[in-house]
Amino acid sequence: MQLFLKGMGVLALAGSIFLPIDAYATQLHASSEGIITHQVGHLFFLFSMVALIFTITGKELDTQKGWRLIQYSAFFFILWNLDAVAAHFFDNQIHAVKIENISLGRIRVVTENGSPFLAWLYYVLKMDHLLCVPAMFFFYRGISSLVKEQRQMMAKKESP
Repeated sequence: MQLFLKGMGVLALAGSIFLPIDAYATQLHASSEGIITHQVGHLFFLFSMVALIFTITGKELDTQKGWRLIQYSAFFFILWNLDAVAAHFFDNQIHAVKIENISLGRIRVVTENGSPFLAWLYYVLKMDHLLCVPAMFFFYRGISSLVKEQRQMMAKKESP
């Protein structure tokens, strides 16, 4: 029986790898409570990053390279959250902007009032990865630096 269950697990894993269904990279929020909850999550994350920056500064941890990099990460996460809140506001809350797929590599940003400025602003806001990726990079580098410092301290304690 145990061999049968393992075999079924392997078949399920193989099926999910070799016979995938469509996966979409964006999540739309059909009803207002979904987007409101999502926006509250962004705001909570934003305020958490503000608190993290003040905590690092207040405890003078920013003298260490790792904490300084984490502080930079928090700054980029703040910008990313502000960007995401604005983009979600335009497309999911007030429905001022809509995306039309023209082809596989082309889209059209359509605004409710026909404003080309709003279309360009929304287009720029949707490039939020330009803020999120550096935030994750600085966070990774900060954690790596702190781990490296901790290992060096442990090695010094162990050596005579």
